[in-house]
Amino acid sequence: MRAHWLLAGLLALGIGAAAAQGNPERDADRAHAIQQPAEEETILPEGEGRTETFAYCTACHSTAIIRRSRFTRAQWDGLMDWMADTHGMNPLEGEFRDQIVGYLAQHFGPARAPSRGRNPFLN
Repeated sequence: MRAHWLLAGLLALGIGAAAAQGNPERDADRAHAIQQPAEEETILPEGEGRTETFAYCTACHSTAIIRRSRFTRAQWDGLMDWMADTHGMNPLEGEFRDQIVGYLAQHFGPARAPSRGRNPFLN
């Protein structure tokens, strides 16, 4: 029954039965097209804790999610608990946690308004 609904959903999306069964040539091309070059630590800003942050965080995800986030220190700290509770991340504790959370808060904290002032047309 579940396979029937999956196939119906794929057909509704216009993917077709052939795609549902798989096409080795197309799948190989698609896999090749979405591969990203390996990230390097230098993609993150220099600072104390960069090496630890890069090594610990990229074990589960790319740095893109870090680089686009703008959280307060308290939010980064809470996120560590959420990732451990929800996604099975090894809990961060002690000085190691402080170092990573401190690095994230310093380099990926809330965005600041430009020195000319805030744009009144934006929230």
